[in-house]
Amino acid sequence: VTAVINEDGTYHFTMIARLDDIQILYYSSDTREVRPTQTWAEQAVGAEYLQEKTQEFWSELSPSSTGVHTEQVHVGCALSGQTPVDPRFQYAYDGGDFMRFDAQTGTWVADVQPAVSVKRRWETLAKTWTQYVQWLLQSECLETLRRLVQQGRAVLERQVPPEVSVSCRDAPDSSIILSCRARGFYPRPIHVSWVQDGEDILAETDSSGILPNADGTYYTQSSLEISLQQQDGHRYACRVEHSSLGEPTLVWEMGGVTLSLGCLSIVLLSELGGFCAERSLGSIGDTAGEAQS
Repeated sequence: VTAVINEDGTYHFTMIARLDDIQILYYSSDTREVRPTQTWAEQAVGAEYLQEKTQEFWSELSPSSTGVHTEQVHVGCALSGQTPVDPRFQYAYDGGDFMRFDAQTGTWVADVQPAVSVKRRWETLAKTWTQYVQWLLQSECLETLRRLVQQGRAVLERQVPPEVSVSCRDAPDSSIILSCRARGFYPRPIHVSWVQDGEDILAETDSSGILPNADGTYYTQSSLEISLQQQDGHRYACRVEHSSLGEPTLVWEMGGVTLSLGCLSIVLLSELGGFCAERSLGSIGDTAGEAQS
């Protein structure tokens, strides 16, 4: 949850709940209603859950400071198989870490000096609040996560292979820039690397990182600069590893022509990549620590 507090004392709250990288719920103080953004998520949690969380947000959200500030809370839990991992309850203030809950010890950890007094107050005068946060991470969040995974398995486990292309352009210093583009793939994990003569792994010159597309898939681009000395007599490949790609390895080759004759020797390899993904419910929680965010 993010709260933006204005100078006149008014404020605006938003909440976004995600399962892995998919947005599933949304709340805004403009509408004062927790709304599902995925049909399967609505079916998983049920109408009663949405009404309950709407009431909690409506009645309990209020900023804890005055003046122009931004407050944020991130609540999350994750499963590796059926084993709970990485529970999170974190506060941020004006864009910086403020305080977090250590689920193993059941205590609060102050990230900055101004949070120390809040930590002491919560641990001495607000023990019920601390117990609630612990229950939230160990029980409600995990139960909700399991229901969502069960209902949304077809969407969460879908495999969309990347469309891969390689292009080249001349640079002013007589070097050549190779670009490898992988488009429209899901899930997000992907590995793109460069190969010289089928063996040597080369470090990329530049990368776009993995970027989201509007349709929920992803895009990435990797570039490699080949100097004039490296061009003669070598072949270069872009290797793409993604969980959706199967064997055999795909090799597209124009033959033994050097790059100095116009990038005709580009080889594209696509190989099966293995990824072990953890399922997680990413939550940006409210000041009462709601698991649905």
